[in-house]
Amino acid sequence: MLASEAKRAAVEQWTADPCGYDSEHEPGSRLHMEDLDRGLRGYAPWMDEILDYEHTHGLRVLDVGCGQGIDIMRYARAGAHVTGIDLTPRHAELARLHLAAMGLDATIVDGDAESMPFGEASFNRVSSNGVLHHTPDMPAALREIRRVLVPGGEARVIVYNRRSLHYWLSQVLTQGVLHRQLLEERSMAGVLSRNVEQTSIGARPLVRVYTASQLRKLLSDAGFVNVHTTVRHFHAEDTPLTGWAASHIQWMRSPSVLDSLGRAGGWYVIGYGTR
Repeated sequence: MLASEAKRAAVEQWTADPCGYDSEHEPGSRLHMEDLDRGLRGYAPWMDEILDYEHTHGLRVLDVGCGQGIDIMRYARAGAHVTGIDLTPRHAELARLHLAAMGLDATIVDGDAESMPFGEASFNRVSSNGVLHHTPDMPAALREIRRVLVPGGEARVIVYNRRSLHYWLSQVLTQGVLHRQLLEERSMAGVLSRNVEQTSIGARPLVRVYTASQLRKLLSDAGFVNVHTTVRHFHAEDTPLTGWAASHIQWMRSPSVLDSLGRAGGWYVIGYGTR
């Protein structure tokens, strides 16, 4: 997939189906935003710890791929001076509406993670939550993130984990092999593009997966220091096998068991690096 095609597919996907969680309320409203926030807390309760919203008071924070503004809202509530950037104009529009509806101040910019319209050393913290696995040039995006950080500033990047249980059991084995999608698509890139993101229009955004070591190397190659990674996130329904087990075995529904599985083979790998 060409870079221009990948970006066009991303805009088509998230214009039709903005990223977030189910809500019966009007997009752009306070009630809709509250539903999005509640949905993320239910889906990924570990994210408060990983993105460390509460300790960003007074910091200049950039959210790369801000979506509808959930992380921006959380940073703003903590007292950060927040800027969000998103490739999809509809996302940027909704983020502005949601922040206004919540009575919070933030700057939302339409733009590309691979070439951001910010000066060097503009931010103390940059986070990107589940976004950069869709960009065609991850090294360029990471170099840009480092460029806009102040010396000593930190990046926190969350992407899909190639060594996750979900990837191997659901995407490779179930969709790729058992459902014969690898024969049809000729690559796991095609299988991922077909299955990972829910779409109402048949959009096929670029979806990539990274191992923890790959992410560490990408961060190091971009010039970051103090690079390290963690892995998080597992729901019983993330694979057919564990979904079946959870319906028959009570301890498979235990939060502590799921958290342990998430730390070993979760769907997200989180990379940290300092400029």
